[in-house]
Amino acid sequence: MTLVPKFFERHENWGSGGWLGRIDGLIAAIAPTSLAQFALRVGLAVPFWRSGISKWDGFLQLNDVAVLLFTSEFQLHLPGGPYPFPAPAVTAFVVACAEVLLSTLLVLGLATRLVALGLLAMTIVIQLTVPDGWPIHLTWAAMALGIITWGAGRLSVDWWIASGARGGKV
Repeated sequence: MTLVPKFFERHENWGSGGWLGRIDGLIAAIAPTSLAQFALRVGLAVPFWRSGISKWDGFLQLNDVAVLLFTSEFQLHLPGGPYPFPAPAVTAFVVACAEVLLSTLLVLGLATRLVALGLLAMTIVIQLTVPDGWPIHLTWAAMALGIITWGAGRLSVDWWIASGARGGKV
């Protein structure tokens, strides 16, 4: 007696020679893994880049709104809280720098897994700051976890550096 319904058993048409296998291969050719990895990197980088850029008035010059948000608006929603951010001006500066730097590195695909881990940590803090934003934060976390799991892919500086270390072998 089998626990798997007959519908889910491997069908002869799913093999490499079957028509379903050919359709599956065609679909896979349309969306190669390296393109999907690049799309994940860009998709995660864009909201952080936009947020980071909006905090600056010039080179290393935070705007007043960024500091005001961390001083009076943003609160960490932890048990017994909410609590204000410590050293709000310093926190705003570090966050703005991290958003721009990490999103840039992510698009380039440089130190990709480490950068995605940093953005995942930022996403967790953002979730603690804006609890009602969980649907979008969950999406960011899923993208970061995918990048951490599968890496940068072939369309990245990480791949280029690694292929140089392998002597140009792909």
